[in-house]
Order: sequence, then structure tokens, then C-alpha cells
Amino acid sequence: MRTKVKWLAGLATLAAVAGIIWLAGSKPAVAADGGGGWPVTQVALTAVERLNAPRAFHGVGEFEAVRQVVLASETAGRITHIAFTSGQAVKKGELLVQLNDAPEQADRLRLQAQWRNAEKVLARTHQLLSEQVATQEQLDNAQADHDMALGDLRRIEAVIAQKAIRAPFPGVVGVRRVHEGQYLNAGEGIANLVDATALHVNFALDEQAVPLLSPGLPVEVEISAWPERVFVAEVTAIDPLVSDSRTVWVQARVPNDEGALQAGMFAKVRVKRAQATPVLAVPETAVTYTAYGQSVFVAAPDETQTLRVRRVAVKTGERWDGKVEIASGLQAGDQVVVSGQIKLSDGMQVVPVAQNALNESATANSEESAR
Repeated sequence: MRTKVKWLAGLATLAAVAGIIWLAGSKPAVAADGGGGWPVTQVALTAVERLNAPRAFHGVGEFEAVRQVVLASETAGRITHIAFTSGQAVKKGELLVQLNDAPEQADRLRLQAQWRNAEKVLARTHQLLSEQVATQEQLDNAQADHDMALGDLRRIEAVIAQKAIRAPFPGVVGVRRVHEGQYLNAGEGIANLVDATALHVNFALDEQAVPLLSPGLPVEVEISAWPERVFVAEVTAIDPLVSDSRTVWVQARVPNDEGALQAGMFAKVRVKRAQATPVLAVPETAVTYTAYGQSVFVAAPDETQTLRVRRVAVKTGERWDGKVEIASGLQAGDQVVVSGQIKLSDGMQVVPVAQNALNESATANSEESAR
């Protein structure tokens, strides 16, 4: 009896194994390259083009007004009057701040009297010398007294002028930093004065750019405050000294008739070279950047005319208008993947589709997953 049971159990085991083998043999194989049970990967392709690249030097800089200054006093004193308000437009020579000059005004009255008396003595001595009543020595002493009295008067008038702080040029006064009655030290800032009708943008470029730089080169300036605008400038000066960081300072003048720009703004600068250069180029989306370098996926038919991709290492150059220069690794006419690379690996089969169709498919899949 036990022998019969063992024989039946063994027979059942053999039948089960045979069934598993039959099922495995009847299941369709899954190809690692996208064939068999998996769908072919859809990608957007474009051809490598030969374009005339608008060569340019790129840098970052800062705006500076053609005329800007921090207003300050040349001498110390108590503020007796403030004649401007923050943000006010002022003219050249307009009084802004008056310091206490009462002691100097009193000294000026005294020195004016001394100078007038010395002038009369000098005139009288001239008359006496012509009548041979006075000597030449007396005339020389009278002339010296007159000149010293005039010098003292001019000195006190200069001090009085220092106590009246005026606008050195027309512009807009910034935020006021002082108050009436405050004691102002010499050199202490009062407010900024800026003439922003025109601006300079100062920026640094690599020293290799020096041979190709010259005044008059066109410059394109972008700022974060106006992301959709490009401001046109012109190189006006190139620093003759290369800095320790192996860069050279360049200055360009930017018109500011609309008042959209302000001194101190950060700027991205692009200096156009004289002539464009023919280069190979692909869309920026075609290039994958890793720690090991840049690469693109190139699609080409194999011996069975099946379209497959392979990863190709490339060396990139400058970028412009969504394009990137390919210095090496590709040839004109090569078909490169510009969308869908994240799902690819070497040797995979792909099918080309329009890029907008690929984007619509991805959007539809995302909406289906959200449901």
C-alpha cells in the first residue's frame, strides 16, 4: 500500500513539472531592446545642422551711472537747514544742506573791513610815492598788507561755501540720511546723487578675449528685473591692465532714456564678435550633461533597417537661441534625440514622432496616473 502511494505522489510531481515547462514555453519572450512584449520607445529626432553661430563673449557686471556720487560735507558742523526731499530731482548748484556758518559770517565782516582799509592805504601810498613823499618800501609793505587781507577774506569765504552743500551736477537725490540739528562730521554721507540718463555697465572677460576687443563692439545686456528685454550697449573702454584673476575689465555705455535701468543693477553681458562662424549645432535639449562629460543619443538604422540609438560622447561649445555648438563627436545630418532620452540606453529600438506629439502623450499619461 505504501509503495503504491509513493508511486502516485511521484507521478503527480512529474505532471506538475511538465505543466510548468509547457506554460513557460508558450509565454512570449520579452526582448531587452524593446521588441517582443514591450512597446518601442517613442522619441523626437532632429538633424545636426551647420549654422553660422553669432560668436560672442559672455560676462557678468554691474550698472554704474555716468555721474553718481555720495553727497558729503568737506567740513564738520551742525545742520541748520535741509533744502531737499528724498527722491527729488535737483539742478546743478542747487542748495541741498546748510551747516551752521554764523562764526564764519562774522569773521568775513571783520576781514572785509580789514581788506577795504588795506586797499585805501595802498591807494594813498601810491599817491604819496608819486609826490615823492612816501618810499618804495612803504608801498611794498602796503601792497603786502592788502594781499594778505584779501587772502584771509577769500579763505573765510571758501569755508562759508563749504558749509553750503550744493548739487555738483543735475540728477535725482536718493534717500536722506541726515536730519536738521544733527552734527555732521566731515566726509559723512548725506544722500546719493545719481544722473541716470545714461549708464555704464562694467564687466570682466577672460584675458583671451583681449585681442578681439575694441571700442565700438555691440553689446547685449540682460537683467533679471526685465527678463524679456535685451538692452543694446556699445563698448567704450577696455582696461589696459589684466587683473590677477586673468580677466580684463570692459566698460560699455547703455542709453537709459526710458529710465528702466538703475545704477547698481546686476547684468548679464554678451559682447558680439565682428563675424559669425559656421559650426555644427543641435538643440540644447539634445545634450545630456553628467559628471563624465556631455553626450547625445544618435539614431540610425541597423543591418535590418531597424532604427536604434547609441550614446555618443560630444564636446560642446557656445550656446545661443536654444542651440548649442558641437565641437566634436557628430557630423552634419546625424539624427539626434531631442526628447525622450531619459528612457533610452544603447541599442534600444526607437520610433520617431513629432516632438509636440510626444509632449501630448506624456501629458496624457500623467493625467491618467493622477486619476
